[in-house]
Amino acid sequence: MSKWLVNPLPRPDADLRLICFPYAGGNAATFTPWIKQLSTNVELIAIQAPGRASRLFESPHNNMDELIAELLPLIPTLLDKPTIFYGHSLGSRVAFELMTRLKAQGLPLPVHFIASGSRGPQVKAKENTTYHLADDAFMTELENLNGTPKAVLENKELMELFLPLLRADFEIAETYQYNSKITFDCPLTVLGGEQDIQITREHLQGWQDFFALPADIQILPGDHFFIDSHPELVTEQVNNIIGQLTAKLPAKAISQYG
Repeated sequence: MSKWLVNPLPRPDADLRLICFPYAGGNAATFTPWIKQLSTNVELIAIQAPGRASRLFESPHNNMDELIAELLPLIPTLLDKPTIFYGHSLGSRVAFELMTRLKAQGLPLPVHFIASGSRGPQVKAKENTTYHLADDAFMTELENLNGTPKAVLENKELMELFLPLLRADFEIAETYQYNSKITFDCPLTVLGGEQDIQITREHLQGWQDFFALPADIQILPGDHFFIDSHPELVTEQVNNIIGQLTAKLPAKAISQYG
């Protein structure tokens, strides 16, 4: 399997596949522990882009088009069974852009899309970009987001390793904006953090513009990184979706992907 794709527990006989896309600066390790809580009829794949974790010394992408161009050829082989896309923050936008490219090529699409901790893709993440700031100012921004442990921020050697990745991811997050009017027919779930001062309910509702079915918006305890602070509540939401999909996908429907 490609180094882009982390599969903590292969389940070739699973009914569904869950593909997860991490937030800016994040990696597959956010999702791999989920396998212990997820339904046993789902196979988990977590995306591991260059510049992080086992790929730390590879150059990270700082452009959405280049990232998607490298990732896209790897995805069709994962769509041989019903698939859910889950993205958190920047990961939601990466997952959405990937889905638009799949549709443009007439390839199979996910049967459910989960956008987590993110504005709709038509809205820039920030009007004032931060990825190009001097190190001290950039690290202040990181501290304000509350997603980087203070011990890491205060460790000069670690930050020298992580800053290129963080800047690259932030550049994608802060410059990407989707301008097309394409819409999708699959169900949409949107997750938000109750104490997230960055992403409002109105921001979460922005995803509705691209999906024909009404969005199911769920607000969970925690700030922007509720995915890390309350993973059990997130996986509970995911398991609910898996259960609904399993009930709606009789053997005949599932077999069309086989």
